[in-house]
Amino acid sequence: MWFLRHLLAFHLSLSISVDHTRVSAFGISSPCGSVRIGSNPVQPSTSNTNKKYLLNQQQHQQGLDFATSIPRGGTRIMAASTDTATASAAPKKKRVRLTALDGIRALLALHIVLGHFLRFAKPNGFLMKFFAQVNLTVGAFFAISGYVTAYTSTEVGEQKASAKLTDTPAQKWWLSKVMSFYPMHWLVLLLFSPMFIYSDLAVKGWSTVAINGLLSVTLTQAWMPMHAEVWNAPTWFLSSLAFSMAVMPFCLPKIASMDKKALRKTTGWLWLVNLLPVLGYVLDHNVWLVEGMTAPKHHPALAVFNAQRFHPVFNVAEILMGATMCRLAMLDDDKENKLPKPTNWMSTAMPLLGCLGVLMARASGLVPDCSDLLVRSVIFTPLFLKFVLGSHRNTVSGAWDPISTILSNNALVWLGGLSFPIFVVHGPLGQVFYKRLIAGKLWGGVLWGPQYFALYLASVFGTAILLQKFFLQNKAVGSWSKKKVEDFAAWM
Repeated sequence: MWFLRHLLAFHLSLSISVDHTRVSAFGISSPCGSVRIGSNPVQPSTSNTNKKYLLNQQQHQQGLDFATSIPRGGTRIMAASTDTATASAAPKKKRVRLTALDGIRALLALHIVLGHFLRFAKPNGFLMKFFAQVNLTVGAFFAISGYVTAYTSTEVGEQKASAKLTDTPAQKWWLSKVMSFYPMHWLVLLLFSPMFIYSDLAVKGWSTVAINGLLSVTLTQAWMPMHAEVWNAPTWFLSSLAFSMAVMPFCLPKIASMDKKALRKTTGWLWLVNLLPVLGYVLDHNVWLVEGMTAPKHHPALAVFNAQRFHPVFNVAEILMGATMCRLAMLDDDKENKLPKPTNWMSTAMPLLGCLGVLMARASGLVPDCSDLLVRSVIFTPLFLKFVLGSHRNTVSGAWDPISTILSNNALVWLGGLSFPIFVVHGPLGQVFYKRLIAGKLWGGVLWGPQYFALYLASVFGTAILLQKFFLQNKAVGSWSKKKVEDFAAWM
């Protein structure tokens, strides 16, 4: 009997294949290094099997009886051996790198920058109105954030979340996401703090400096509708995103467990949840304004509008919609969810034309003026997610898709890598050029004209490149961020 138990344990140790590869959004890392998508699969190391065998032998030497956890007769041993052999025969689906998403982020960031400051270049009316619709673009940013998070945190072709998500404490997972952008935010605040403090002192005094500084440093400004755009105004998005992402460790495992039918239903309910508060705002206050072109004093309920625009509670639905749409594409190779799917360039072209058509129709006056938030909730964000979904599916299936090919070109991918520092720094630099109080002190007045706007864009891109190279890619900064994640997670 003793010999039989050892023989069965040895058979089990040889039959179990341990896969140590970890799938990320852009490649596969293994104990032997990083392997790009498209390379030969990484083979499990035989040393891992030997280690498991030695562990089994050590357990027997210490008097641990396998019979306490495995029924006598070897039934469960043979079943485990068969199951693991089947699992090893069907390796995990790999995530391909969706380079078109980098191009999409680049175009979204460019639209935000132009939307905030293009008017100082004195463009024609159509361009001014086209790029002024930044409230729509922000919805796309929230949606793509949820899409990417789901892609990197759930399994391809399986109805489950990744081990990296489920095995990590919720607070640590959330902090790792937040600390990916917090240090850059702090650095830019520090660099431009003399300007921010000077502006507040000139208008209201030290109490305002203290309040606005605290809100900005802690990224809590999005919770205060009338203070969301203090100091570095565009970073209200980071504030809202940081706290919206706190729900993801709890929602993503549930979303990952859904089949396609449930995902479609959930997307529909999220669309409705996202729409209802906007309908309440529009109907109760009879607001049919194009907010990007409307002065704050003309809003009949500016605090309500700001709450729906900035507050994390109102932005969670778009993030979760991004996650459910991503899961639809990730389950295309799951036999239990096998459904017809579009794998041609029209699945990308049609929604993109719809998004551009919405922007152009509103800019040209072909459609009546209507609330940005209503247009964003009803049609723009759903069309944008259909566009991303089509690009995702075409990339995975290898279908011919000229739009995804264009979005994946080296220039846009490089620019997409700069989208975060561009987003963080374009607001403060815009104040240097265009805020009356600051520009008047530095240059004697606001710098109107296309030549100064070109100089502004050059300064934004140049500063973003420096921040990317010397800060975001700095190993010391990365190590410090990881340590702070551990420290804060332990404290929480």
